[in-house]
Amino acid sequence: MGPLDGNAMAGVMHDLFARDMTTMGYECTNWGRTGVVAEMAAYLSGPGTVARCRDCDTILLMFTERHGMYCIDMPGIAQPVPPSATQH
Repeated sequence: MGPLDGNAMAGVMHDLFARDMTTMGYECTNWGRTGVVAEMAAYLSGPGTVARCRDCDTILLMFTERHGMYCIDMPGIAQPVPPSATQH
């Protein structure tokens, strides 16, 4: 199965951060691409979720759940820009 857009991660991310995170901005550490989570290429078919840069395939975001606890890593995001607290 090919990648989905970052909106496929919206439900889990909302559960973790208590807000819509698909509008979170980022800057890719490899090519410097900027965008929002909704634009990432999301792969949900493995043991966790991986989101990659659409330009250079760098892993931007990874998360997985084990025994009710989530582990989150953002190795390819140089500068996360949280969505506004007023967004719902």
